[in-house]
Amino acid sequence: MQFQNKKVGVIFVLFTANNTFYSLTNFKGEVLFSISAGSQRTKNLKKTVSSVTYITVLKLIKYLQTKKFTHLHLRMKGLSKTKKFIIKAFHYVGLEILTLQDTTSFPHNGCRKKGIRRI
Repeated sequence: MQFQNKKVGVIFVLFTANNTFYSLTNFKGEVLFSISAGSQRTKNLKKTVSSVTYITVLKLIKYLQTKKFTHLHLRMKGLSKTKKFIIKAFHYVGLEILTLQDTTSFPHNGCRKKGIRRI
């Protein structure tokens, strides 16, 4: 059977305002590897810049290749302009993305407005 020799992992990507976090887990939820853009020794740079993202994703891909992962489930949360870049990076290396989820929460109606002051 063809499916017995593939190794599948789940990658969670969390985009915050100042940093980006990546964690690789198995299906049980056990964290196998985690890395962040802030750990890349880049002084005086914002951690959401595409060059820092490139370095971080390359380190993650290198780990995936050493552990012989072939297929991925990708879950992203947060707002960032580098989402498409991350997907393309995994695709160019030869890792197959099985599912792609965007779990970004957004307000349906926003915060409650303050009442009008009456005198």
